[in-house]
Amino acid sequence: MNVLASLLLLLSSLFAFENTMGSTGYGRVQTSLQDEKENVCFKAPGAGTKYRLGNECETWLELAVFQDVKLENGIIIHNQVRPIFTGKNEKSVDLLRWEEVYSEISNIFDNSASLWVGRRYYKRYDSFISDYFFFNMSGTGTGINNIDLGAVKLSYSYMFENLDPRIVDGGDKVLYQSHDVRIDKEVERGLFTLFLNYMYLNDKTFTQTQRVESVDGYATGFIYTDKQITQELFNMKGENISGIFYGEGAAKGAGANSPYLQETLIDAMLANNKTIENSKTVRLLNYNVFENSTFGIMSNIVYEQRDDRDFSDIKQNWFSVGVRPLWFISQHVRFVLEAGYDTVEEITKDKTYALSKASTALEFAMEKGVSQRPVLRFYYTKASWSESAKGLVGTDFYADKTSGDNLGVQLEYWW
Repeated sequence: MNVLASLLLLLSSLFAFENTMGSTGYGRVQTSLQDEKENVCFKAPGAGTKYRLGNECETWLELAVFQDVKLENGIIIHNQVRPIFTGKNEKSVDLLRWEEVYSEISNIFDNSASLWVGRRYYKRYDSFISDYFFFNMSGTGTGINNIDLGAVKLSYSYMFENLDPRIVDGGDKVLYQSHDVRIDKEVERGLFTLFLNYMYLNDKTFTQTQRVESVDGYATGFIYTDKQITQELFNMKGENISGIFYGEGAAKGAGANSPYLQETLIDAMLANNKTIENSKTVRLLNYNVFENSTFGIMSNIVYEQRDDRDFSDIKQNWFSVGVRPLWFISQHVRFVLEAGYDTVEEITKDKTYALSKASTALEFAMEKGVSQRPVLRFYYTKASWSESAKGLVGTDFYADKTSGDNLGVQLEYWW
């Protein structure tokens, strides 16, 4: 698949009418002012994510380079590559993987539809304050985007991965496939999106004692983005995103996981010799971001039920709520607070874990705005967790504790 993307890159360069280059990306680097608390973040056991202000565990850098080629007939070819670099701290950053290598061709049928091939980020949604990609079917494959059917626009993608289990010697791999359909309808207030997905994991015998049985599954979801409600309620610009998802079997991620990077799942299936056929996930969420010239706010609510009893003996309910208000003191200075609470009920283990976290930060930015970057922040974070989570939060430094804090500096940038 990446060979085909590379061929398109070569051909587009040979027949280019207009050729432009650019870059996009994201980066963050932070350091604790207390050595023993370096690379510490506080997250509830079993929770899908954590609240991120003053609560990051690693340096992260994405450097995407793209080329836009316009041919004489009006067709536009977009080529993009994106390596990711990460490390435990600002002194150690290494290449993690090539996250994007793809080509996309538009203006073939009409001004909205496009064809693409390769590995890419695909129509992702995330709750920024918790860095939670609750809808993320990115990966390697091919598809067609935004076919105009009049009342709605239709998109389809086929994703696949040949997964190489780490607990098996040799180069044998197992095929994991995904068929993704999106139906978008623009309305006066915003956008409705319907998600339909079918996934299939092929059977594979690695050794006499290590075998993966075939399993399929489906997922569905619905997202509504309202771009007027914050203006009506608070006279502030912004948007409100609500979603509900369900997934079972091979699609048990309920829209949050494609076949990409699922080696650990295959390892677990081989290790316990069990199937994900009866696994299920239900997820509901609401995310807000809105602002005016003096104040901004983000908020996040997630409720998720996960039933993996037949596979990993886990059945749990996760609830998460958080808020991040920002006060724009001047064009370049802002004061930020963030509070988050997570609780995870492990039904099969008869345990409940809870974690609360609060951060405050003084930020320096080039411009006003909730999403304006770059930003340099000085932060202080305080967290506490239930006795049941002792030894499961933070690093070994917190093994016998039920609370912790951190004081540090972070630089965050995207473009």
